[in-house]
Amino acid sequence: MAQRTSPICFRTGINRNWSSRWSGFEDKDLSKMLVQDEKIRKYFYANFNASQIVNIEIERKTSKNSFDKERKSTIDVLLYCGQLGLFDDETNKKIVNQIQKIVGRSVKINFVPVEYSNVWWSARVVARKIADDIENRVPFRVAQKNAIKNVMIQKALGVKTVVGGRLNGVDMARTEWYSEGTIPTSTIRCDLDYAHEIAQTPKGSIGVKVWINRGEIFEKGLNNQITPVKYAAPVRRGYNNNRPNDKKGATK
Repeated sequence: MAQRTSPICFRTGINRNWSSRWSGFEDKDLSKMLVQDEKIRKYFYANFNASQIVNIEIERKTSKNSFDKERKSTIDVLLYCGQLGLFDDETNKKIVNQIQKIVGRSVKINFVPVEYSNVWWSARVVARKIADDIENRVPFRVAQKNAIKNVMIQKALGVKTVVGGRLNGVDMARTEWYSEGTIPTSTIRCDLDYAHEIAQTPKGSIGVKVWINRGEIFEKGLNNQITPVKYAAPVRRGYNNNRPNDKKGATK
């Protein structure tokens, strides 16, 4: 049998940074913080999917000086999304209050805008788009082909989509997939984004998986998976952005 692993975990610590970053905490607090971070992400994904959330990063820092009786910790939530207009002042207050109930302390939320053209480089946005189309009774083949077309227009090197479940309401579940370009899952230097979403239909749940090849990284050091600099220009130095049909194969 094939041994499979998540493309995100496979590259974490090599050319991708961690989505949750903690420093200065004791081992007994790690399990509790892990549950809190998962609740924070589920809250945003369940209530603000229309804002095209690309990624959620959580940073926790703590310090204990000789003058402090207790550890003072800070929590920063970085929300990368394409539609910031949905977060008005009243909505922001509700979000802060809800997250404070989850973590039990003050929280600072930073909204990072992502350009609409670069949102399609996010596997999660594409997977959520396909899932929403399936829930709205769009044929799954049309939903996948439209998503692939939008991704390839933004100069991605490859994209693959997979849907599985009771497609079209049939009794027997099956899996169908479409791909365009190259998806080198085993190449660690490849900037491969991956996401999994679920579409709830009257006949049952349908799983959606998306892989997007955004180029190859030749620079040393960790790169954040979602940064304004990276998403501002899909073609940049240090990446092999030649299309698969390029015969020369020269590195730019």
